[in-house]
Amino acid sequence: MRVFTSATLLVFSASLALCQNPPNENLCNAASATTVSHADGVIVQEVVLRGKWGTNKATAYLPDKEIADGGVVFSHSEIHSDTGASMNLLPFALTLAHAGAAVIVPHRTLLWPATDQWMNREGGVVICAEHWLIDHAKVFNNGEGTSQVRDGERILVHEGYAYVGPNLCDPLETSYCEHKLPFLYDDCGYTHYCRTAMMQLQLGETDPGDRTKQMLSEGGLWEAQWIQKHLGLTPVETLAKPHPATVSKLR
Repeated sequence: MRVFTSATLLVFSASLALCQNPPNENLCNAASATTVSHADGVIVQEVVLRGKWGTNKATAYLPDKEIADGGVVFSHSEIHSDTGASMNLLPFALTLAHAGAAVIVPHRTLLWPATDQWMNREGGVVICAEHWLIDHAKVFNNGEGTSQVRDGERILVHEGYAYVGPNLCDPLETSYCEHKLPFLYDDCGYTHYCRTAMMQLQLGETDPGDRTKQMLSEGGLWEAQWIQKHLGLTPVETLAKPHPATVSKLR
């Protein structure tokens, strides 16, 4: 784990230990997907995620190329603050897709700040979204990140995946919230969903690394550029604006 002191954002890389969870084969059921639009180099799909936790719609933005440069999973599609401020995260997600990432965004609202340990942390939805992305989007180097040799030491240059959201509650634990993260949740020895080359952009948290307040006040361009740099995507200059017809179909 590395901490960037300038932004106090938490980054998880290949140095993390392997996941220790038991197999969770029954957490997610088969999802369905329908293409909504295909324009400007991005395929937009509506995905219905399913599991023993219930069902949830999500939007997937897939770059129109065989192999994406990275993958990004969001926990929520909107942020609502108790101050009245709000933000739609779909333009943020679409921006990353235009930059070369495969992205999936569950349709849910993050309420900020959280009032209890469970709020905004429903793990099943996000973990199943991660599973769908891994199953349906090829990522460069299998999402294992890219590295270079510097001064005789191999250094991770770009992570393969990013997660945008708060730490999750383990969906198999109901007595208390045991914090987990997608990509690191599944046991690497049992499934192909474990990815240790990943980074997290914290939203919905209360520690100094959280970016919710900045996103609400500044719009998210800095955060999009931060993810772009760490995944090795095409440089981001502005946030995208989803086509109105596409947005209406996704509601």
